[in-house]
Amino acid sequence: MYTYTMTFVSPEPIGNANVVNRHSSDACKLVAQKLSKRVLELADFNWTTEYSFDNSLSYLQEPYTINFVVEVRVKLDMLTILDREAIYKRCFEALVKHEVLLTKSHCIENDDPEKPKCIMCFDMKSVA
Repeated sequence: MYTYTMTFVSPEPIGNANVVNRHSSDACKLVAQKLSKRVLELADFNWTTEYSFDNSLSYLQEPYTINFVVEVRVKLDMLTILDREAIYKRCFEALVKHEVLLTKSHCIENDDPEKPKCIMCFDMKSVA
């Protein structure tokens, strides 16, 4: 198994920007709920050693119309990385079982205060 960083995006705003700064378990619940309803789309996944945080930040900039970005860093086996649904399931499971912690969260102000552009990053407890 190798560690991968999955990047999920949504044009929908997170809602209240204060949610981003809440306790890790609240953030896990929120993101798990959005994953289960497919509000978040898997945009990218990278072997973590080849990953740059700037990749995820770029989704919040023009020409993208993305308002919410989530990174989830977990270990995946070779069968999981071959199946998009398995990736969703594994990330959902990591959030629900609290295998990951919120390690970074940030909102960027934009023209519409009702639609903050936010990013949340979750990492495995063993390395967070």
